[in-house]
Amino acid sequence: MENQLAKSTEERTFQYQDSLPSLPVPSLEESLKKYLESVKPFANKEEYKKTKEIVQKFQDGIGRKLHQKLLERAKGKRNWVFMSLYLELED
Repeated sequence: MENQLAKSTEERTFQYQDSLPSLPVPSLEESLKKYLESVKPFANKEEYKKTKEIVQKFQDGIGRKLHQKLLERAKGKRNWVFMSLYLELED
């Protein structure tokens, strides 16, 4: 009975997996804004100011390239969330 219950729960949990829409890729700006909001309670004024500077540099630089690669991956993969943590950059 226990094995049967586990199997039926698994089937119910994943039976519509393929019919669900893919998660959208959030904008880089939205992601960075949420990051800054999550850091703010833990940083003093100077730390937060420095963090904002680093985030801005990231957004204007390598962050754009990485986000573009993520968008490209999302076009070809049903689930872009579960992926390698490393993206190769072409120089």
